[in-house]
Amino acid sequence: MANQNNSRPLSFSVQQVTQKIFKKRGFSAAGVINDWQTIVGHTLAKNTIPERLSTNGILHLRVDAPLATEIQHLEPQIIEKIAGYFGYRAVTRIRIIRGPIENKREQSKRQDNNVTTSTTSKNIYEQLSNTQKPHIKSALHRLGKTVSKE
Repeated sequence: MANQNNSRPLSFSVQQVTQKIFKKRGFSAAGVINDWQTIVGHTLAKNTIPERLSTNGILHLRVDAPLATEIQHLEPQIIEKIAGYFGYRAVTRIRIIRGPIENKREQSKRQDNNVTTSTTSKNIYEQLSNTQKPHIKSALHRLGKTVSKE
C-alpha cells in the first residue's frame, strides 16, 4: 500500500480562502495588503491601510486625516516603492481616503501587549530561522504573533 499523505502547506490553504476576497477588493496578487509594511515601512504602514487596487492601477489608500497632505506629497515615492517591490508598476496612482486607522484605546492596549509578547516574538523568530524566503518568514511571524495573542 502506498502512503498517501494528503496534507498541504498552510500557505496554500490560506491563499485559497483569501483569493476570492482579495479579487473582490482588487488585490488579485494580494501582495500589496499582505506586504504593506514591508513595502512602505513601519511609519507609513501604521498610518495608512490599502483598501483596494482597481484594475486601472489606482490604489485606494485609507489615511489618518492629519497625514493626508503629507501622503499626497509622498505619492511618487510610495508608487516607486511598490514598483520596486513587485518589479513592475502595479500602482499608477493613489486615491487618498481620509479616515481613522485605529482608535487610540486599541493602540494603547496593543502597546501594553507588545511588552509581554516581546519574548514570544523572539521565540517565533528563532523557530523561523531556517526559513529561507523573507516574505514567507514575515507572514509566518505575523501568524505566530496573532495566534499567541489569543
